[in-house]
Amino acid sequence: MAAFAIGLPKAHGEPDDSAPEIDLVLPDTLPGGYAAADLPDSFADGELADQADQIAEQQAASTDYGNQVLPDVLGNPAATRSYVIDGTKAVFIQVFQAGGGAFAPTSLTDPTTTNGAGGTTMESVGDGACILTYGQSQDGTTGDPAAAQCQVSRGELTAQVQSSTIPAEDLVNVADGLLDDLQSAAQDQ
Repeated sequence: MAAFAIGLPKAHGEPDDSAPEIDLVLPDTLPGGYAAADLPDSFADGELADQADQIAEQQAASTDYGNQVLPDVLGNPAATRSYVIDGTKAVFIQVFQAGGGAFAPTSLTDPTTTNGAGGTTMESVGDGACILTYGQSQDGTTGDPAAAQCQVSRGELTAQVQSSTIPAEDLVNVADGLLDDLQSAAQDQ
């Protein structure tokens, strides 16, 4: 009976309480040239240079808040941070010390059946599972997604990355690179 009680939770993927906690800290830059939006220098050469300090201050407050709330609510180490590329294209990242898989939109609507009205679907993209949201189109086709949110898991780490300006393939590549870096750092801890 004791073996069943110990083995069953592990077979169903419940967290292993004996796994050491990883100190999750998201870097100032991500693979691909993404710079942390809570740093004014990330906007220095772009359209938003005049607002760099204000944007960075607001993003720093959001990062601090998220980094407090996520681990408290989830009960696992977690971190969040916003990034920008080309001065205006935003990417939002969350990383958890937890296996992935529990990831789905609130509803699914096949965008190919809506006569251009949009919809939300899921697709496998590289190593990730992605929620793709399509907006309305003028010609009745699905066109390109208006937003993408992808989840990539590796071992005991999961990254979720979201953007309305960056394609899903690029988001998965960013998550892959970030997870590689975080796993290396965790092994050094």
